[in-house]
Amino acid sequence: MVFLLFSLISSLIFILANVYIYKRLIKKLIIFKYFHKFFIFVLFLLSVIQASFLLIRGNTLELLNDEIYSFLSMLYAPTYCLFFMTLILDIIRLILLLLGKYKKPYISLQIVSNLFLVALGVFFTYVSINNAIKVPEIKTLDINISGLEQDLKIAVLTDIHLGKNLHEGFLEKLIVKVNQQDPDMIMIVGDLVDTKSSIFENYISKIDDFKSKYGVFYVPGNHEYYHGINEILQTLKNNTKMHILLNQNMDLGFINIAGLGDLAGLQKGILAPDLARVKVDLNTSKPSILLAHQPKTALLYDLSDFDLILSGHTHGGQVFPFMFLVKINQGFLKGLYELNHKTKLFVSTGAGFWGPSIRVFAQSEIAILNLKAQK
Repeated sequence: MVFLLFSLISSLIFILANVYIYKRLIKKLIIFKYFHKFFIFVLFLLSVIQASFLLIRGNTLELLNDEIYSFLSMLYAPTYCLFFMTLILDIIRLILLLLGKYKKPYISLQIVSNLFLVALGVFFTYVSINNAIKVPEIKTLDINISGLEQDLKIAVLTDIHLGKNLHEGFLEKLIVKVNQQDPDMIMIVGDLVDTKSSIFENYISKIDDFKSKYGVFYVPGNHEYYHGINEILQTLKNNTKMHILLNQNMDLGFINIAGLGDLAGLQKGILAPDLARVKVDLNTSKPSILLAHQPKTALLYDLSDFDLILSGHTHGGQVFPFMFLVKINQGFLKGLYELNHKTKLFVSTGAGFWGPSIRVFAQSEIAILNLKAQK
């Protein structure tokens, strides 16, 4: 019900945005003077597609092949970019009018400026889509961990969202880029997949191509719960050698690695977070890392026994200005936070994306954390 309401509101927003773009941008561009009916048709069709995609993007759209699905998910970017361009232009016009300095330029200058605006719209649209679908850049961070016996390099991957948009090819490129960093261990902190297990089971074994000294550690995120958590976990167990840490911990001798069930489990009534179970045999005399997909877990549970909590989920907001809403909902957005004198929280912006193929002011990342021994 919540998702349906979200989809309806989002669809209405995009419809109104397309109307605004037509009235305040298209109709004012002299180069489109004789093409108004064409743009009415295009923006109407765009609105229908955008609304339909949001409302039925689940199992119904899984019937579409990957190319068509990916193309449809890109069709939000033009509306988003043109809306903010139009809004900025209107603000500039208003300021000039209030200052009494607004004058309509000569036709030749109008044509040049119109062509520039069109080029700018195409450029911003391309960049916003490419930011979402490209293989993320490496971002490194040094973190001091008290009591750590040896330095550790860990690769943190969250929110890969393997499914209809990002799939085998994206995973292969991700693996190559991570392996080039030669990490000691790899943490996949939820939302590895965003579809039912039958869609990815034929290639998910490629996870074992990750190279690291201590292996790959994984905890599910909310999207695994949306597509059948038990089936997904079984598929991962059957096809990969990942250490799946669901409400349990693993003692590596010099450090503990633990994983907590996602908060979505509380709503679904299955595999909910069970911190007591995680801590029942936790050796607190050595440093501990906890994988917990949603960062607000740190606000709901006492995680003071852990030295470092790794989270994702936020996507860094993914699209401006939604980062403000994400911050309100989760309490954290991205980067490193000091929860107390001992416990730190790192929130990754994620490697993939959710929904529309668009990222604005929220770059994806492969996070390389250099954990420094501090005795």
